[in-house]
Parts: sequence; C-alpha cells; structure tokens
Amino acid sequence: MYPKEISVGNLVLKQISATKKHAQQIFDVFNSDKDSFKYWMEYGTYKNAEEVLDEYKNKYKPKGFCKYAMYGIFAQDEILGEIGLGCIYTRRKTAEVGFWLKKSARGKGIIDKLLPIIEDVAFENYDLHKLTIWCDDENIAVKKIAENNGYIYEGLLREEKTWPDGSVHSTALYGKLKSEWESKFLG
Repeated sequence: MYPKEISVGNLVLKQISATKKHAQQIFDVFNSDKDSFKYWMEYGTYKNAEEVLDEYKNKYKPKGFCKYAMYGIFAQDEILGEIGLGCIYTRRKTAEVGFWLKKSARGKGIIDKLLPIIEDVAFENYDLHKLTIWCDDENIAVKKIAENNGYIYEGLLREEKTWPDGSVHSTALYGKLKSEWESKFLG
C-alpha cells in the first residue's frame, strides 16, 4: 500500500530487514548513545544484537487496529535511523509519526528533509485525517522538528511515563491535520 523504497538525494528510505546485519547495526547505534535514546525508549536500551533481531522480527507486524509504514534511513549501506508511521489507526484515521537518528547524523536537517515525504506517504496512501508526533517534554530537538514542520502543539500529558531510572516524565503532543498538509499545495 505504500512505497517500499524511496530515494531522497544520497539517502534511501527502505524497510529494515530482520537480519543479523541490520540488528547489529541498530544495536551498535543504540549502544553507542544510550543517554540520548533514553528520551524515547522508556524501557531502556537493547542488551545485545539478538534482542534487536527478535524485536524487529515482530516490531512492525499489524497489531489489532494498528498498521505500520516504517523506513530505515540509509546512506549507502549504513543505517542512520528510522522514520515513518509508527502506528496507523485505520478506524480513527490517524497515524503517529516516529523517527530516530544516530548521533553522527543529527543536526544535519535529515528529519526536516524526510518528514514531508513521510507526510506525503501518509496522506496520499492512507485515508488519514491527522498525523501526530509524541515526544518527551524534555526532548527539545523533536519539539523543534515538529514546530518547524508545521505541527501544532496540542498539549502535555503530565508525568505520564516512568523511565527505567525511576524518573517521571511528561509527554508533549503535536498534530498536523490533512487540511494543513494540503495547504502547502495552495501556497
């Protein structure tokens, strides 16, 4: 239902295969930057590449009302991160946009370049009304990405998650309606 691979300049968006090679790449990324990934992996980080492989074998299979359209972000054969629709709720006609980047790929505008493409995939391939971005309220980088890409701050879920270290965090919610996405074609 959605494109399996998309080229954007020197980047390629494609499904991540549940292979030992990709599992090792992802583990290496997360293991080298545990401190920043804690902002969205409330259950902690991966213990080893085998745990990554096990998770990716089941991670993006449809679950109940939720479907997925996630892409790995690759430069040549190196994985830089992931972006896509973390959960498409067909009955509600909404989807959650999710993304992560390895440390060396951050601050280069990669997500700002790819987010409009993911929006196009979402609104052109699915009968959606709205996209949302959820992030830890302390994750300034993601909040800035959401705001820079026309997502509207919709509220704060106060102290709604407890991280493995016992700290309690709030979650910020941003949204973009299909009509707001369509307005880019009118300007």
